[in-house]
Amino acid sequence: MNPIDRFKGKHTSDYRYFANDFSEIRMRQWLSVWMQASPSICREDVHSVLEFGGGRDVTRSIVRQFGIEYFSVDMSSRFFPDHVSSILDFPFEGRMYDLVCSFQCLEHNPYEDVPALIKHMSAFSRKYLHISVPYNGASFTFDITLRLPKFEFSYTFSKVLDNFGGKRIDVKPLKERPPEKKHLAHWWEVGRPGLSKKKFVRDIEECGLTHIESKHNPLFPHHLFLLFEKIN
Repeated sequence: MNPIDRFKGKHTSDYRYFANDFSEIRMRQWLSVWMQASPSICREDVHSVLEFGGGRDVTRSIVRQFGIEYFSVDMSSRFFPDHVSSILDFPFEGRMYDLVCSFQCLEHNPYEDVPALIKHMSAFSRKYLHISVPYNGASFTFDITLRLPKFEFSYTFSKVLDNFGGKRIDVKPLKERPPEKKHLAHWWEVGRPGLSKKKFVRDIEECGLTHIESKHNPLFPHHLFLLFEKIN
């Protein structure tokens, strides 16, 4: 069904939430959508993608435009995923994908559950695992663009620091929530005390993966992207 029809018009709060990635206040976060889609589109050995936690599925729409098979899984049917399921409940039936991804999703689970989630997602991957997680360390971004007749210059500098990540997240109130509300908040964030980027990468690699690259959205460093390759 057309989203406008499903949400009963563009004036409704449901439609506005669905279209939130295009609101002016999310201009800096929009670069994260590009970072989500780029490996799937640009890597020559990626022809099929499985995403867990697709949300509004903007990435799915973009990647499919380039002829790549893209299958999305989400716990909610609100935004038309291809399959409604949690990560661990999605059945492995032998179907493999060149790249498996999950963006801003893992942090909605207790950190002790992350290894099981990573291992289950990796079971569907032929080669790559691509994830993004929240980063709460200190950051500094300098962006300058100069355009004159016969001269144009653009430069972006971004620096992040693991040592100033604020306080740990208090998970005690989260544990007291009813099951249907436990996944609404962040249980952890990289860069906070006790979870540096190095530790997080090491924990993921222990699930049978090799770290290839890490990138922050330079305009919104809170989004940390990591690409791993599966060890066969």
